[in-house]
Amino acid sequence: NEVTSPHYQEEETNHDYRFYDLLPQQQVTPIPEQAVPETKPQQPVVIVEAPSEASAPVSNDPAAAVAAEENPPQPHQASFILQVRSYPDPDSADARRAEIILNGLSADVVKSVENGKIWYRVVSGPYDSQDAAVAAQQTLQHSGIDSIVVKR
Repeated sequence: NEVTSPHYQEEETNHDYRFYDLLPQQQVTPIPEQAVPETKPQQPVVIVEAPSEASAPVSNDPAAAVAAEENPPQPHQASFILQVRSYPDPDSADARRAEIILNGLSADVVKSVENGKIWYRVVSGPYDSQDAAVAAQQTLQHSGIDSIVVKR
């Protein structure tokens, strides 16, 4: 194909592109293996235990005490959640919730009242194991979202 436009015929090729000549002559030096860390240093995982939601009622009835001894309460399987942050504004909490969902994790906003003030707490989970919660926490950390693991 010939170019018939006089504009293209008058222009010369720019000779400033020397990298076409220099690049094939370059030699790549690999990084020594001892200079590359194998894994990132792990920060200690802090797990906060939430207060028990259901406490056993106190009774002075001896029959109830005997029944409690015969049928001890079944230990509940512990679950874990990630508490991300609390906001006084529901829109800010919902925006953070959306960021967590975009990272592929479940997230909810829980409304609570502390000292007469309304807070919107952003949580993710529940997770069945501590390892699953820590993995989710690391996923959020890679996106710049800090959280704490709470055992329930």
